Amino acid sequence: MKNWISVLLISSIFIFSISCEKTPVEPDKKVPVITTTAVTAITQTSAISGGSIVSDEGSIITVSGICWSTNPTPTIADFKTEDGTLTGTFASNIESLIPETTYYVCAYATNGEGTGYGNILSFSTEDLFLASTEQENRKALLEDFTGVRCGFCPQGHTIAANLSSLYPDKFIAIAVHAGGYAAPATGWPNFTTPYGNILVGSAKVAGYPAGTINRKLATDLGVSPQTAGGMAMSRASWQAAAEAVMQLPAPVNIGAQATFNPVNRELSIRVDLYYTGNAGSSNYINVALLQDKIMSKQSGAPNPSSYEQNHVLRELITGQWGEKNVTTAIGSKITKTYTYTLPTDYNGLGAEGGGAVVIDDLKVVVFVCQSGKDVLNATAVDVE
Repeated sequence: MKNWISVLLISSIFIFSISCEKTPVEPDKKVPVITTTAVTAITQTSAISGGSIVSDEGSIITVSGICWSTNPTPTIADFKTEDGTLTGTFASNIESLIPETTYYVCAYATNGEGTGYGNILSFSTEDLFLASTEQENRKALLEDFTGVRCGFCPQGHTIAANLSSLYPDKFIAIAVHAGGYAAPATGWPNFTTPYGNILVGSAKVAGYPAGTINRKLATDLGVSPQTAGGMAMSRASWQAAAEAVMQLPAPVNIGAQATFNPVNRELSIRVDLYYTGNAGSSNYINVALLQDKIMSKQSGAPNPSSYEQNHVLRELITGQWGEKNVTTAIGSKITKTYTYTLPTDYNGLGAEGGGAVVIDDLKVVVFVCQSGKDVLNATAVDVE
């Protein structure tokens, strides 16, 4: 009996051993091993990073990329890229970032066992800067000297509108109501400002409508002046002069942003300048407030009793000739902020006033010139 028991015991051990050998224990699977590569090419809204997959740990990689967040511990539940399934090194673009913000980034890789993360790196996006740092040509700035009792002035308005349509990103118009045809008069609206007549004198206007392009001498732009040695030219010359200006390199680029606070009626204008060329030893920053879609009487209009006035100069926020800037070396970055409290109207609300301020119809024009002349560049933005 004992012999039979021994035989059975030995047989059981042998069979168990054979079974174990046929089903070997698989090694423990692990998440991938990955490192994060340095963050480079950082701008206001983008950057580049990536990762290097050291090991897939015996399980096929299903996806890899980078993830980022303003939280110090980013995961794939945050923003992420998906850059493939291969092992090795990869690069990823980080986009749609917010300027002046600190972000945290790490590479990740996922296999059948889970997701492995690389080391976490931090970086900060560049400060908000609205001006381009690339070389640009000048935008053409027309100052259209006009008046509500000027029978030929609507023709000038039409030319300005056509040029705005033809060159939407290169042409800016300011309607300066000044001179005898714009002066306050019984039964007529008043769109004048304290600045208009001084500009008329400086430009040497001899008839209406008249215009200056970038406050340059008319002869420098290849057209005839209304008065010898003057900047003012007739409306027939505006297009040729504007196109001549658009061919000139701009020594300064301008970016701007205008924001209105309805609580205190404060308008805040941020202006960024970047100098790409020789702009002289001192420049002047000019900030003009314009308004569109003002309905009024207008001589010479198809319907003289109901005419839409556009790009009407309301205010020169930096004064008659602007604010001086002496930091003009190539590569200089200038940031300025101007505030202005908006009135509810200009020159009154009646038939002989300038009408109500409508926020949605306002825009801001910023231009840089030399001593009241030679506008080096300009830009226009809507009020937000």
